[in-house]
Amino acid sequence: MTNNHKLKIGLDYHGLIDINAIYFSNFCSEAKLRGHLVYIITGGPKVLVENLLSQNNIGHDFVYAISDYYQALGIVEQTPNGNICIPTSLWNKAKAKFCRENDISIHIDDDKQYLQWFSTLYAHYDKAENIAVMPTGIKFNFNDDPKTVLAKMEQLFN
Repeated sequence: MTNNHKLKIGLDYHGLIDINAIYFSNFCSEAKLRGHLVYIITGGPKVLVENLLSQNNIGHDFVYAISDYYQALGIVEQTPNGNICIPTSLWNKAKAKFCRENDISIHIDDDKQYLQWFSTLYAHYDKAENIAVMPTGIKFNFNDDPKTVLAKMEQLFN
């Protein structure tokens, strides 16, 4: 790492990590070697995501699952078939709220709809290109070595 600023990197699971688990295993390993914290910020459920992360050797520091969070608050409805329903207005703001309240440095997600709620730096992941693009136009190319991608992220905070 080129500076002493420890980053808190938020990564979505579904649509990002799950489609390139080998890469993100290496990415998260390198991030942790550099002293950064890795937060998996996803819809959930947490126990399932943690099992998948473990199976794919993806190091992380914390998993935040929207479904688990709202279930703990009692703000869910259960359908007759056992699925849970969380109001869209709450679901769409949840990741942004978590990032803001936990001082996440940057969050990478494949869903653009969340961007409007974010004050945290946000990069939208494009599966077809395998890149994440910030609203400012800065791109992180996940075809590059994880060290290269992390160095570019670190430069944002120098």
